[in-house]
Amino acid sequence: MTNDKNAMGGHARVVSALPGRIRVKVHPTKRDPALMNEVKESMRSHEGIHDVRLNHNTGSITVRYDHHRHTKEGVMKFLEDFDTVFQSLGQEAEFTGAEDGSEDAFASAGFVEALNDLNRRIYGKTGIPVNLKLVMPLLFAGAGLWSISKRGLMIEAVPGWLFLWFAFDMFVKLHPSEAVKA
Repeated sequence: MTNDKNAMGGHARVVSALPGRIRVKVHPTKRDPALMNEVKESMRSHEGIHDVRLNHNTGSITVRYDHHRHTKEGVMKFLEDFDTVFQSLGQEAEFTGAEDGSEDAFASAGFVEALNDLNRRIYGKTGIPVNLKLVMPLLFAGAGLWSISKRGLMIEAVPGWLFLWFAFDMFVKLHPSEAVKA
């Protein structure tokens, strides 16, 4: 394992996951061949990992593993040892609108995954289920309403209605499948 916490330090997305085989694609700015080879050697050192194949040009890492010994999430945890943030944990098709590989698509997906990770950590530590994808927009809405009640619409400064817009925008972006269904 590497001690460099920014080793991959980037984003990857699961493009294919079958029992015994997972393929992730590393963001174009994080496709360092030396680092990808280090990931390959590290993955091979785990028992139950049969094969690791790299494609440096596409940033693809394909891992074949014994699905009786490891889960998809377990294999992804091995990769997270290289400080990799996965776009979608178990929901590969959710971010299909970002096929151009743009930085914005990777960043927003990383933000959603970070919120999901915080939800899991809070629940693990406290036993209280929290949905930060709902709490964050509510906090912005509350800040906007408070600001408007104390200072009015504040056309000459940072207006309170801007917080309300941020709350709405954040809610829509954090709940893409619900917005489509509606």
